[in-house]
Amino acid sequence: MFELTLEERDRRWKKIREAMKKQDLDCLIVWGSLSSNPNIIYLSSLLHQGYIVFPLEGDPTFLSFLGGPHYYNPWIADNRTGHPNYAKVISERLRELHLEKARIGIVQPSATTAEMGFPYVTYLSLTENFPKAKFEDATHILEEARMIKSPAEISCIELGCEAGEKAIQAVIDTAKPGVRDYEVKAKMMDTLFRAGCEPGSLILYYSGKDIIHGGQGGMICRYTERKLEKGDIIHTEFSATYLGYSAQFNQPFSIGEPDRDWKEIFNLAEEAFNSGFNILKPGITAGELNEALLSPVIKAGYLARTPPFHGMGLTLEEPVGSFPAQPDYKPNFDRVIEPGMVIELEPPVVRPDFKRGTTLGCPVLVTDTGCRSLSKNWKPEVKII
Repeated sequence: MFELTLEERDRRWKKIREAMKKQDLDCLIVWGSLSSNPNIIYLSSLLHQGYIVFPLEGDPTFLSFLGGPHYYNPWIADNRTGHPNYAKVISERLRELHLEKARIGIVQPSATTAEMGFPYVTYLSLTENFPKAKFEDATHILEEARMIKSPAEISCIELGCEAGEKAIQAVIDTAKPGVRDYEVKAKMMDTLFRAGCEPGSLILYYSGKDIIHGGQGGMICRYTERKLEKGDIIHTEFSATYLGYSAQFNQPFSIGEPDRDWKEIFNLAEEAFNSGFNILKPGITAGELNEALLSPVIKAGYLARTPPFHGMGLTLEEPVGSFPAQPDYKPNFDRVIEPGMVIELEPPVVRPDFKRGTTLGCPVLVTDTGCRSLSKNWKPEVKII
């Protein structure tokens, strides 16, 4: 079984501390919940929730619901419980480190979900306990570090891709006329778990003849006893998660040969994916990638409501493409694509009447000279069952 090593830990910690020095920060306080904990995982390798006090000098401290000296943590030796008053224990640790007048960085889950982040009660308590300290947002430090993947991180995503391919085959083997939707979803989950994936993997699933992809406004994971019929389309977007790293797939299926309209949609999705894949290399901008993925869609008169690409790793990451369904979101189109980024290409194709739409996608690694799919056998095509 593949594991992340202490050498990988030391590489990450060194990278973070170098960034802290540049920002003149003495310490980071990192928060994560069970549903949004990429920075906790990055610093500890644990799929857990809580806080990490991460000083520029000295040992980090992990605070969790069940923490304590006997709590298993392969990367962080100092484990303490903080429940229900985490701010009290964090304050104790800051005083041990003599950081009463320090510059302290607050790290939330992600800049794209900042308003769903660091608990206000904790922040208020810390600012009251340390009136002479300066607190500032430092989420970008973890985001920038996580954006470029190490060989170990890439291996995790590749293992997820292997599991994801098995889940796609499970749909092909299971989905037939008369089979209920929940049986197909159950088989997908069973396959992912048996392949070594972890709980919390995303599964968006929707079936029917006039449907759009679940993430674009369709049904998301609701229980249904609906039976599949000949001519149905199944849309899936799911992640195979290994050691916290998600390999995400956007895969449609057709029960029997799709009609002419659906073929046009699937062919356009394939064209858009390949347009982005063929241009993806170091040195281009996120804006150029966005244009390459969406140009075929817009030229053909279809809509694109969700981002055509996003970074992939411990969660959805930067860079992220345009998001018409969220007009206030402003993507950083000037960001330069770099080697080591893992990007989920998933250009959406939605008919103008909003009755049919799809997307095709898988994780792609940016290499020194271009890019390569992290899935050995996946192709941007509808699977006809």
